[in-house]
Amino acid sequence: MDNKRTCKNNLTILLQILTIKSTKYIFYNPSHKDSNMKKLGKFFFFSFLLISLTLAGFLNQTPVMAETQESSFLKMASWNIRILSNSRTDDELRKIGNVAQKFDFISIVELRDEQVLKRLVAILRNEFGKIYQYELSLPVGGVQKELYAFLYNTDYVHVVMPGKLFDDSAFFRKPYYATFRSRNFDFTVIVNHIVWGNSVTERRKEINRLSVVYQTIQDADPHENDVLIVGDFNREPDDDLAWGPLRSLTGMINLFQLPEKSMIWDTNLYDNIWFQSHHVREYSLDKGIVRFDETDFGNDDTSASKAVSDHRPVWALFNINGPDDD
Repeated sequence: MDNKRTCKNNLTILLQILTIKSTKYIFYNPSHKDSNMKKLGKFFFFSFLLISLTLAGFLNQTPVMAETQESSFLKMASWNIRILSNSRTDDELRKIGNVAQKFDFISIVELRDEQVLKRLVAILRNEFGKIYQYELSLPVGGVQKELYAFLYNTDYVHVVMPGKLFDDSAFFRKPYYATFRSRNFDFTVIVNHIVWGNSVTERRKEINRLSVVYQTIQDADPHENDVLIVGDFNREPDDDLAWGPLRSLTGMINLFQLPEKSMIWDTNLYDNIWFQSHHVREYSLDKGIVRFDETDFGNDDTSASKAVSDHRPVWALFNINGPDDD
């Protein structure tokens, strides 16, 4: 901002000098008009050159500053993209891509096949100019299989430990996790899609088990404590019977609270991001829920759900230029 203000002040000073000097050349000696006009012409030429260079710096300052600020942070999201399968049309994938390209890293839930993910990556490259790669899980679930994916912008993120499923029969869909690095920020993400089942009891049972998943993965690497657990939990964060065990871990927080809503109908807050605040100190305190159903579909929830999803992505911003604390 100081550089921007300096450029603006320089412009003002140059314009003032130009006004004073041009007046002097015109009125100083009327009997030498031709000589005065030649001097005035030279003065205008060099003044125009200086002003152009200064103005160029002024105009370019904002994009450079924005790019620098943007490159200092990682925008991480979690998103249940409703029935993301190869049956999706290109137009639907463009709409999904328009939302996805806002993020550097996305944990995707409810993916049905790899083909659609390849098409989405191609659209992000060809139409949005961004290069993404992904880590993909093996199929999980019952008769209707799903996959998890970690989709990441290669300009910011690379894989440290490839993804794997957490082998625990307590889950209808086993959690999936991997470790990544974005500059100085290395982190492990665990993504889940909690069972809906036939009762709240079934959902609470799986969520109760997440504390074991979290601690087991964290303890597996004594040098890596930056662990986040994300996804579609099918329960809101105020259900203490579900979240008690995970919330009892030291410093554990969830970023989104009621009355915020992650469902496009504004009915529920099922999607969230959890981590231990004393470990994940890279969190910038900036977070949000993208209400694409309102901005892109004029609050037409039926159209938004059909073309994109019935879930909104939740996101958080992390500093990637600070010290690597753990």
